[in-house]
Amino acid sequence: MTTSIGIITLNARFIHSSLSLRYLRNAARRAGYENVWIQEFTINQPLWKIAAEIQQQKPQILGVSIYIWNRTQSFELIELLKKQNPNLAIVIGGPEVSFEKEISAATTTIAGEGETKWVECLESLSKGETPSEETLQRWRTSGNDLPELHPPYIEEDYPDLKNRYAYLETSRGCPYLCSFCLSALDKKVRYFEEDSLRRQIKKLIRSGVQKIKFVDRTFNLQPKRMRSLMEWLTQFSETEFHFEVVGDLIGDDMLAFLETVPQGMFQFEIGVQTTTEKVQDAIQRKQNNQKLFAIIANLVRQDRIHLHCDLIFGLPGETLEQILESFTEVFLLRPHELQLGFLKFLPGAPINDLIEQHEYQYLSSPPYEVISHKNLSAGKITWLKRFEEVFDMYYNSKRFKFSIERLLDHKTPVQIFQELMDYLDARFASRDGLSLDTQYRVFLQTFEIASDPMALDLLKLDYLYHQ
Repeated sequence: MTTSIGIITLNARFIHSSLSLRYLRNAARRAGYENVWIQEFTINQPLWKIAAEIQQQKPQILGVSIYIWNRTQSFELIELLKKQNPNLAIVIGGPEVSFEKEISAATTTIAGEGETKWVECLESLSKGETPSEETLQRWRTSGNDLPELHPPYIEEDYPDLKNRYAYLETSRGCPYLCSFCLSALDKKVRYFEEDSLRRQIKKLIRSGVQKIKFVDRTFNLQPKRMRSLMEWLTQFSETEFHFEVVGDLIGDDMLAFLETVPQGMFQFEIGVQTTTEKVQDAIQRKQNNQKLFAIIANLVRQDRIHLHCDLIFGLPGETLEQILESFTEVFLLRPHELQLGFLKFLPGAPINDLIEQHEYQYLSSPPYEVISHKNLSAGKITWLKRFEEVFDMYYNSKRFKFSIERLLDHKTPVQIFQELMDYLDARFASRDGLSLDTQYRVFLQTFEIASDPMALDLLKLDYLYHQ
């Protein structure tokens, strides 16, 4: 009887899918292990049901992929599985356990890119051998034993991906050293073979995948390669493609090309994070603000690419005033979506070296989010949280586009969302579950729009346009 080897994870939502499971399954099968299977669950499923489905497969070895969104549920599941079947060998991996200081004897840990270590671990476990402490330490060390790159998807995957997001890498690694990001630990960038990548994309689209998200940390590191792939992708008019790009690497030739692509087919995520140059230096982020702003403005003017920009609040040394200046500068460029995030102290990220210097307080469990630092009090972080909630409701929802544009003639962006926040705080104990009608009524009353016929017509247009 061949060894039953399972690899599982808990996704945040059903529509998501896991690349790591497929890489590990394929690596095991290439090494000659035949009975290797994967299962994907979601964090909202009852753990007893997940455990029951896993135990039906009678696994002897089980790999569990652990991330920031599933850490708690994953360890509860592992406890349940081990108590149901003490002989089950469990191997854990993923960003959430790649930098663990306390190692459980109940599991084996693999850190970093896992394909090579996983196969080595399977060989040891299937023979009933006990790895040496030196071997275990090597498995627990991130950045070593880098594998050859192989495509993730095989024929059995495609039917399960219909109407879900599919994820792909064209490269691994990142040359940048931003201290808040785990990719700062990567030493070099490696690329997947182009022809096999394109074959995978074709099969994903034929199987009914409607959105493909490329998870390269810097998709446009090689502009010619990026353009060649994007030109090829334009033949798939019913599919959306999402990329993370470094904005100030986009040159004039690429801008000219992007003006020709189908509208809405491609989405760019551009991490601005902060426009405060001293803070950029503190987090080792190289960014030409002037060039970046010009490129974002150009992309918005073209209106071909759906543009998503990111800011991070709580970066070292950044005051509330500087945060709002960054917000205003980026907002006035009018990206289609502006995500206001909060600094996370991810295990292993270099930002952890700045905790003492900047007197950081942060959550010690996921999502490891900032609570305060010496230049930004806990009260100001809470204010920013409320601001972000209102901003999402009124800007990122895109339901008040015409009305907000009208207000910008005589109010600053911060004034608009602060006034909405103050009105809501004074009248609603909670903003959860506010109906759309209530949101429009709040907007109407906050800015006394009834007395301005043009503004009232624009609000009506916003309301009717989004019904």
